Amino acid sequence: MAGTSENDKYTTIIEASNPWKPFDFREIVRYKDMLYFKIINGYKAQMKQTIFGYFWVFFEPAFNILFFSLLFGAIVKIDTGTIPYVVFNATAVVGWGFFSACMNGSIASLINESGIIQKIYFPRIFIPLIPGIIKLPDFALQLVMALILMAIYGFYPGIQIILIIPVLLIMFIYGTSLGFLFSTYVVQYRDINRFWGYFMRFYIYAVPLAYPLSAIPEKYQFIYLLNPGAVLIESFRGALLGTPIPWVYLLITFCISLVCLYFTAVVFRMREPNVVDTL
Repeated sequence: MAGTSENDKYTTIIEASNPWKPFDFREIVRYKDMLYFKIINGYKAQMKQTIFGYFWVFFEPAFNILFFSLLFGAIVKIDTGTIPYVVFNATAVVGWGFFSACMNGSIASLINESGIIQKIYFPRIFIPLIPGIIKLPDFALQLVMALILMAIYGFYPGIQIILIIPVLLIMFIYGTSLGFLFSTYVVQYRDINRFWGYFMRFYIYAVPLAYPLSAIPEKYQFIYLLNPGAVLIESFRGALLGTPIPWVYLLITFCISLVCLYFTAVVFRMREPNVVDTL
């Protein structure tokens, strides 16, 4: 029996793959060390050959906060109630930064990693997962910046801040699911990457980042909140400021994200064999 067990250890069984199976979990476990080192090296690569280093982690959110505060807070004078506009906007900008980074990084991931994909084999499903993960340290630093800004204006988060964790998880799932869907098509049709860049420039105004949810007429809010991005940004702000969170729509968004993740992962696995040849 001992001999049979030892032989089985080195036996590989090749069988037909299930087309509706999104992941090969055994293969993912087998290559887990590579996933770990890709995440570490991916984060280090962001800071290589930069003069200002971590300055860039704070520059983009700080610039967006300043821009929206001047345009919509000082000039347009959007009413945000008892919350100063700069605090109102900052709490959404930080969440948007992580959410958009997950989507943009995941969709462009196969193109960005084309060199290693063509050289060695490893589960390609890792590639769209990594961009969102390596943005977590940057998000943590930006969150601290937002919390300091809130404290300056006398706003302190309560226990509700722990809701940031499930909101971030949904952001990651939804952004990664879009990466599974579009990344293989971007490899074949590079124009998609360009169209996506223009789409994101407009999409930022389709979420309650520069304006409150109350700016949308009440009879249309249920349609507006079918947009996952709008729900996630509103929920992220609510977790920091203690404002109402659209629980029903957040649950709907979570379910949509899981369904999208499953089907887009299936599409990714079906198209994965052609990626190397297309690159």
